[in-house]
Amino acid sequence: MIGVHIIAPEETWSIRAGILWPEKHAGPECALDGDGDPSTFHLGAIYRGDVVSIGTFMKADQPDYPGVLAYRLRAMGTITSHQGKGCGAALIEKALEVLSGRGVERIWCDARHVALGFYARQNWDIVGPTYEVPLRGPHRRAFKLI
Repeated sequence: MIGVHIIAPEETWSIRAGILWPEKHAGPECALDGDGDPSTFHLGAIYRGDVVSIGTFMKADQPDYPGVLAYRLRAMGTITSHQGKGCGAALIEKALEVLSGRGVERIWCDARHVALGFYARQNWDIVGPTYEVPLRGPHRRAFKLI
């Protein structure tokens, strides 16, 4: 059984380094600006006591929609052995519950091309052209109204 809970920023570092940013070491170099902001929260999907999937949710305007209460999903990843098992979907479901309770109107992210299918299955809209993120590859913007 997978549970999704609020976790500390430091609990995201091993997956950020292992899955998302392999050129980094799991530690403070994996911190994002805003990780400790009071409006930011981090979710972890937990399986048998281990964090297997993570996501960071930061208050941030979505480009082209200023003034709309929005959160940005950053650094979402799932360890390889748990990909395709519903961990990410459970994490997004919990995030939408938390965000809805905060009166948030939309969530958005810069999605890697390899993850576009995941976001489409979660009923997010994929918009705009492809753009390149250095060291990370091609991305497109994705968002979901809450």
